[in-house]
Amino acid sequence: MVHLIRYFIKQNWYRYLIGILFLISVDALMLITPRIMGSIVDELRSGVQDIEYIGLLILAVIGVALGLFITRLFWRVFIMGSARRFEYYARKTLFQKLLDLPPTFYDKTRVGDLMARFTNDVNAVRMAMGPAIVMTIDSIFLISVTIIAMGSFTSWKLTWIAIIPLPLLAVVSTFFGRIIHKRFKRVQAAFSNLTDTVEESISGARLIKSYGIEGLRNDTLNEKSDNYVQENIKLIKVWGMFFPLIQMLSMLGSVLATFFGGQMVVLGQLTLGEYVTFTSYLGMLIWPMTAFGWVINMVQRGRASYKRLMEVLEEKNNIVVEDPVSLEDFNGHILLKNLTFTYPTGNRPVLRDIDFELNPGTKVAIVGTTGSGKSTLAKLIARLYPIEKGMLFIDGYDINRLPPEVIREKIAYVPQETFLFSETIRNNIRFGNMELTDSEVEKYASIASIHEDIISFPEGYDTLVGERGVTLSGGQKQRVAIARALIKQTPIIVLDDCLSAVDTETEKKILDSLKDSQGKHSIVVVSHRLKAVVDADMIYVMHEGRIVERGKHHDLIGNGGLYQRMYERQMIEEKLKED
Repeated sequence: MVHLIRYFIKQNWYRYLIGILFLISVDALMLITPRIMGSIVDELRSGVQDIEYIGLLILAVIGVALGLFITRLFWRVFIMGSARRFEYYARKTLFQKLLDLPPTFYDKTRVGDLMARFTNDVNAVRMAMGPAIVMTIDSIFLISVTIIAMGSFTSWKLTWIAIIPLPLLAVVSTFFGRIIHKRFKRVQAAFSNLTDTVEESISGARLIKSYGIEGLRNDTLNEKSDNYVQENIKLIKVWGMFFPLIQMLSMLGSVLATFFGGQMVVLGQLTLGEYVTFTSYLGMLIWPMTAFGWVINMVQRGRASYKRLMEVLEEKNNIVVEDPVSLEDFNGHILLKNLTFTYPTGNRPVLRDIDFELNPGTKVAIVGTTGSGKSTLAKLIARLYPIEKGMLFIDGYDINRLPPEVIREKIAYVPQETFLFSETIRNNIRFGNMELTDSEVEKYASIASIHEDIISFPEGYDTLVGERGVTLSGGQKQRVAIARALIKQTPIIVLDDCLSAVDTETEKKILDSLKDSQGKHSIVVVSHRLKAVVDADMIYVMHEGRIVERGKHHDLIGNGGLYQRMYERQMIEEKLKED
C-alpha cells in the first residue's frame, strides 16, 4: 500500500522546511513593525523629536517591508509549489493504480466516482498540503510569539486578559471539525453520483434521444443535482455557525483589551506608545485565531478526501502470481481442467467443470446459447479474471504462476464491446505500437477487411473517429479493433464475438485471412454464427455454463444435439432473409 502523503513528505521534506523557515521569517518581521511604530509614537509624543532617530525608524519600516516581500515570495514558491507537486504525484499514482487493477474492480466501480476522486478529492488534499500547512504554522508561531511580545514589551496582565478566548476557540474548533469531516464525506459521495450520472448521460446521449427519454434522464440528473446541493447546504450551515463563532471569540479578546487597556493608559500604567504597540499585536492575533476556522475546514476536507483516495490505492489485485515463471519459448498450448468460475459480484457459477484444450496452430471455436458462458471462458483464457477453482495451464505452467503482463504479451484479446480512442483511425490501429509504418498499418487493416472502407473516407487513415469511435459503424469499429490486435503479432488471438456487427460472409473472410496470416499460431473464436466457424479444428458447444458437445463441424452435425439444432435454425433464418 502506498501512503501518498507519507511518501511525498519523505521525498520533499526539505522543500517544506525551507518554506516554513521563510514563513517564520515573515512572522518575525511582522512582529518588529508594531514595536517600531510604538517607538515612533512615543518619540513624537515626547516633544523632543530626534529627526535622525525617527528617520532610522522609518528606514527600518521600509527594510521590514522589503524583507516581507522577499520572504512571502519564497514561502509561496516552496510550500504552495510543493502542494502542486503533490497534486501531480497523487494523480499519477492514482492513474497507475487504476491501470494495474483487474476488471473485477471496474465491474463494481462507477466512472463518475473515479473522476470525482481524480478532481475534487485530489484538490482537497492539495489544499490540506498547501494553504492548511501555511495557516497552521502561521497561526501557531504568530500566536505564540505575539503573546510573548505583547507581554514582554507592554503588559503581561493585559495580555492574559486578551487571550481568555483562546481555550474556548480550541474547544469550538474541535467540535465543529468533526461535524465538517462527516458532512464533507457526504458532499463528495453526492458529487460522485452526480458526476457519474452526467458522464453516463453524455456518453449515452444518442441512445437517450432515440428512446425519447430526455425528460426522464433530466429528472434523474435534477435529483442527483438536488441531493448534491442539499448536502452542500448542510455543510454550509455548519460553516455558517462555525466561522462567525470563531470571529466572535477573536473579537472578544479585542473588546477586553480595549476596555482594560484604555483604563491602564488613563491610570498611567501604560504609555500611549505601548498601548499602540499592544493593539497592533492584538490585531495580528485576530488573523491567526480566525485562520483556525479555515485550517479546520481544509484539514477535515483533506482527511475525508484522502480516505477516498486510499480506498482505491488499497484495492488488492485479485490476480495473484505464485512462484512466477517466464515464457521464453511460448508454444501456445492451453489446457483447462475442471474449471468452475463465479464473478466476484455474482452468487452462482457462470462456468461449471470446464475441460478445454487449444493446441498450437489450430483454430478453436466456442459457440452456444446466449448467456452460456462463452465470453467468460474467453476472458479467462486472456487472464482478465483469476482462476480460483479448477486449473488452467499454458504450455504446462499453472496460469497462477504466470504474471498477467506476460500472458497478455502472448495473447491478443478482442472483446465484444469495441472501444476506440478519440484519435485518427491510423493511431487507433497502431495503438499497441506507435512506431509502426503506414504500410504495416494498411497490411493489418487489409487482413481485418477494413482497408477499403478507410480509404473511401475523405481523410483516409487520418479520419478522426470521434469519442468512442462514434463516426464509424459497429462493424467498422470491430474490424479496426481486430487490426489493432493483429499488430501485437501474438501467438494466440482471442476473438470474443467481436464480429457480430458484420455480415456472415465478411466474418468468414476475416477469419480465413486471420488463419492464413497467423500461420502456425492459434485462434480462439467466440461466435453466435455457426456458418463462420465450420472450418474450425475443434468446436466447443456451451449451454448453461457447461461444455455439452465438442468436435468438428461434420461430427457435431451428425450427433443430433444442440449444435445441430442451432445450425439448422440459423440456416433456415438465413434462407428466409434471402427470400
